[in-house]
Amino acid sequence: MSTKQAYIIILRRRKRAFDILFNVGNESKTTTLLRLRGRRADVIFNTIISALSRYGAVSPLKTSEDEDVFAIREDLGPIIGGFLILLRRSTNPKKWLNLLNGTLEGRYPMLVTAFENCLTMAIDMSRIDKSHAKRRKYTMLTPRVLDAISAALKKLAETISKETS
Repeated sequence: MSTKQAYIIILRRRKRAFDILFNVGNESKTTTLLRLRGRRADVIFNTIISALSRYGAVSPLKTSEDEDVFAIREDLGPIIGGFLILLRRSTNPKKWLNLLNGTLEGRYPMLVTAFENCLTMAIDMSRIDKSHAKRRKYTMLTPRVLDAISAALKKLAETISKETS
């Protein structure tokens, strides 16, 4: 029996805003790694789903008034996780959405590696950070770690996209 990694992306609708949840685990149980909130979260979610749909890399698990749940193909899950870290606290998320399309098309192979490695690094660093944190009410990835990695990813992505274009 193989332990297949499952990557789930969820859009939750709230009264005035939306939440994007990125979950990881196996077929039976997943853990929320990170959450993005805001009024533009639905645009981000729909763009990600649209981009992944072009490659047959996403499949719907549940659709209702309150939430949409999609499974992401195992090889692209870490890339989407890293991309969502990049989007954290972005004042202009639309700026980065074209970068996702270019990355999935293969224009930015270094970003594929960066997204995957940054997600892994965020998980490892958050484990250490959580053991020192006073509050343990976080998603798996701690805000302090996510903010630092997000800032670094933004600089790296800008540099790589300028050099390649």
